[in-house]
Amino acid sequence: MNLQKTPLHSEHVRLGGKMVEFGGWEMPLQYAEGILAEHEATRTAAGLFDVSHMGRFEVSGPGGLAFGNHLITNNLAKLEANRLLYTALCNDSGGVLDDVTVYKFADRALFVVNASNRTKVWDWITARRAEWEGEPVELEDRSEALGQLAIQGPRAQEILLSHVDGDLDAVDYYHFFEAPLFGVRSLLSRNGYTGEDGFELYIPAQDLVTVTEQILKAGQTKGLVPAGLGCRDTLRLEMAYCLYGNELNEDVSPLEAGLGWTVKLKQKAPFIGQEALREQKAKGILYQLAGFKVEGRRLARAGQTLFLGDEQVGEVTSGCFSPSLQHGIGMGRIKKDASALGTRLEVEVRGSRVAVEIVERPFYSNASHR
Repeated sequence: MNLQKTPLHSEHVRLGGKMVEFGGWEMPLQYAEGILAEHEATRTAAGLFDVSHMGRFEVSGPGGLAFGNHLITNNLAKLEANRLLYTALCNDSGGVLDDVTVYKFADRALFVVNASNRTKVWDWITARRAEWEGEPVELEDRSEALGQLAIQGPRAQEILLSHVDGDLDAVDYYHFFEAPLFGVRSLLSRNGYTGEDGFELYIPAQDLVTVTEQILKAGQTKGLVPAGLGCRDTLRLEMAYCLYGNELNEDVSPLEAGLGWTVKLKQKAPFIGQEALREQKAKGILYQLAGFKVEGRRLARAGQTLFLGDEQVGEVTSGCFSPSLQHGIGMGRIKKDASALGTRLEVEVRGSRVAVEIVERPFYSNASHR
C-alpha cells in the first residue's frame, strides 16, 4: 500500500517513532518511551502530536458562511468570529458523515475533518455546493498548504508563551487567534482531543519541521514529549470523546452518539439531515452511547457483544486500559433501557463473560482544560 506522509514524516523517524498505517497514512503509534509514558507526560506536562493528516477545507465567498451553516448540525450563524465549534456533518438520513471542528472568521470558515474522511467529505461538500441556491460559494482544500500540530497538557501554554507574539492567556477555550509563532504566521486555537489544556496550531507546511523542532526544544526542560496515536486514543477515551469509525458512522446519528448538544433542531435555516433528526428525536432513540468500567483485569475491545443476562443489548465501540485510572474502560452502543448508570452488564471476551458497570462520563475528571 502506498501510504501518504505528513511533512513531519522524517522528523518522526528521526525521533524514533514506531510508524504504522492509519487511515491511509503512515503515522507514529508511539516513540521510544512508549504509550504509557506519553500518556502520563500529556496529563502532567505536555505532549506534542502531529495531526497534519487531517483535512482542512476553507469555505468562503458571499454565501460561504450561510453555506457552511447549511452543512452542519450546530449553528455557525450564532458564533462570533475567532471562535470555533464542534459539530457533525450528516447525510439526509441523519447519519454522521464526519465529526468536525469549524473555525469562524469574519468572512469565511475553516472545516477540519478526520483524515480517513478527507476525500469523502471534500466530494460531499463539493456536491452540496452544486445544489446550493444561495449566494456564490468558494471552496479551497488547504490540507496540503497547512500543517497541523496539537500541543496538549497543563504546561502547554507555558511552553509556547514566550514564543508567541500575542496574549495566550486571553484566548479562552474554543477561541483562536492568528499570530507569529517562532516568527512564523500561525493560527493558534485553544482546544484539543485529550481533555487537557492546550492548543491546536495551524502552520504553513513549509515551516512545519522548523517550528516543531523549536517547540520540542522550548519544552525540553518542561516535560514535553512527542506523542503518537496510541496515547492519543487512551487520552481521548478517558474523556469519552467519540472517534469516527468507532462511536460514529453513517448509520449512527449524533443523537444516538450522545452529541445531541451539537444538534440545533430549532434553528430556522435548514441543514442537511434536519428533518430526519427531528423525526428521530420525536420518536425517541432505541440505542445510545454509554460508558462502562470493566471489572477485573481483562479488557473490552471494539466489536465485542454486551449482554444483560442472556439478552444481547449492545456492542462495544471502544475499549482500553486507562493509564490514569488503572482499570479497563470502554464505551458502547447500548439499548436505552439497559444503559442507566449503575446497570451491570457483561461483555463477551474470547468466549467468556466479563462484568462491566455503566458509569458516568468522562471517566477521568481531573483534566486541566478550561
